[in-house]
Amino acid sequence: MAAPKSDPAASANASTPSPVFLEHRTVPWLWWVIAPAIAVPSTEAVVVLGPEMSHHPTAFLAVTCLVATVAVIAVFLLLLGRSDVRVDSTGLQAGPARLAAANIGRSRALDPAASRRLLGPGLRADARLSLRPWIKSAVQIEVRSDLDTPYWVVATRRPGQLVAALGVVRDALGEPATGQGESEHDLFDPEAER
Repeated sequence: MAAPKSDPAASANASTPSPVFLEHRTVPWLWWVIAPAIAVPSTEAVVVLGPEMSHHPTAFLAVTCLVATVAVIAVFLLLLGRSDVRVDSTGLQAGPARLAAANIGRSRALDPAASRRLLGPGLRADARLSLRPWIKSAVQIEVRSDLDTPYWVVATRRPGQLVAALGVVRDALGEPATGQGESEHDLFDPEAER
């Protein structure tokens, strides 16, 4: 009798915990619409106003320059929007940074105004930030360990869902939501932000 064949993709998926929360922080669609407004003048500047090319501009040169400019802008926008926020049983991943599930403390959703306050004068220099300029809302996550980072601020379009997912992971460990911070004030006290 032949041995059953194993599927390498299935075994890889079995070792990766399924996400409780997953958000792709891609750039807004409007940026993709605006990209041609940058590409066309760039092409014109190179083809028509370039010192070597102004004497003999050709349609092939114009199309080649336009395609190259659009490709560079597309790669830039794709790389800019590659950051994901993922919460699973192992913890939180925001971009390349990871926070283990055992270190996830209390969390709170921040609307755009609260984010602006916290990231302005209320920001601590030792906080970990995972922000995107086109996402105005965020979540503040307390770090429950002796790490040098008191809290993380993670930009997300769905702060309420991220807070709920962090609560699910924290509750799965059977640990209370209270933090172990030894700071002079509570990180989650709105009055402490001012």
